Amino acid sequence: MSIQDRGLQRFARRTRNGFKNAALALHLVVNVERRDSIAIRVTGGMGDHIVAVRFIRDLLSHFGHAKIDVYSVTGGMGWLYEPLSNVSIIEAPKRVFNWVANRYLLALQITHTVDVVHLDSAAAQRWPKLAAMLQNIAPYRKTLSHAIKAHPHLDFHPALLAQFQNVGRDTFLNHVSGVPFGGHQYPLPQDASLLQSVGLDRKPYITVHNSFSEESGRPRTTRDYPFLDDVMKEVKLQLPSLAVVQVGVIGGTLSSADYNLSSKTTQPQIASVVANSSMHFDMEGGLVHIASCVGTPCCVVFGPTPIGYYAYPNNINISPRVCGNCWSITEDWQKTCLLGATEPPCMFTQPPKAVAQAALPQLRALLGEKRQSS
Repeated sequence: MSIQDRGLQRFARRTRNGFKNAALALHLVVNVERRDSIAIRVTGGMGDHIVAVRFIRDLLSHFGHAKIDVYSVTGGMGWLYEPLSNVSIIEAPKRVFNWVANRYLLALQITHTVDVVHLDSAAAQRWPKLAAMLQNIAPYRKTLSHAIKAHPHLDFHPALLAQFQNVGRDTFLNHVSGVPFGGHQYPLPQDASLLQSVGLDRKPYITVHNSFSEESGRPRTTRDYPFLDDVMKEVKLQLPSLAVVQVGVIGGTLSSADYNLSSKTTQPQIASVVANSSMHFDMEGGLVHIASCVGTPCCVVFGPTPIGYYAYPNNINISPRVCGNCWSITEDWQKTCLLGATEPPCMFTQPPKAVAQAALPQLRALLGEKRQSS
């Protein structure tokens, strides 16, 4: 295919998408119910949406009745919002959100902070607590304006600010806005059919997320911990009756896994599998956020992502022995170690036996509690 042909293809694709986005925006402009409507643009992946959905839950509780349209460029997030009856999710690029934001009484953008995109004069009258919320947000909007504009490339700045204020990713949105935090647990939709079909509903097990596999064709990122298979082997050596269940979306099977459910679960099924796990082992990521919603403790190995910002207080959080905390400092932090190492020392110097030993006391206690209650 010639350069000219490829150029024509790109032009045709942009034109089709442009017409599609314009049609969606027109539909929204005509059908938005202004009286009770709030638009919220949420960026990022699964973990970001879980943090956002708990904030939106709390915002609804704080404000009283409101109809919220969540705009997301990331597909497949709708299931997270199903428990909130007044919330709809719209998959659309940022330009569509920008086109229709002024049709709402209030439009917000959630990144690692809360930004006000549009405010109608009738909004404060509709929601009396809005004025205090806006006053709370104002200094953060000023301090973090450059990070908001550059998102996601300067996200380390709100993370640093949060840590100086002794707040983590899980509650920073509430802290910024002054909206009371309603807790980590959240009623994610669950489907126990797979759990039952493979017999996991009748035995104790732990879950593990292997974030890297040669078969996937994806290059290893700086946040991948390469020794989780060895961690699982050590746990099984100490607790041989405990089954290991591999979960996630990356192919390839850990040799320690008794069950490999990677890429074989729907989102409600994975929520059910994690909910019934005695403990989940992972790096910082979306499945750790899911576990926080369903009350499952995690053992999390940290490297580039800052432990002071992302760690949930009830988890076993493993700090890097060397370096770490370089998340978002450069645009390619996930691809290139800032030290120039081909094997990022923050992850490659973390001994798997030490990770297993950190988790085993709590894991033994949890299994003992389950045996007593059964």
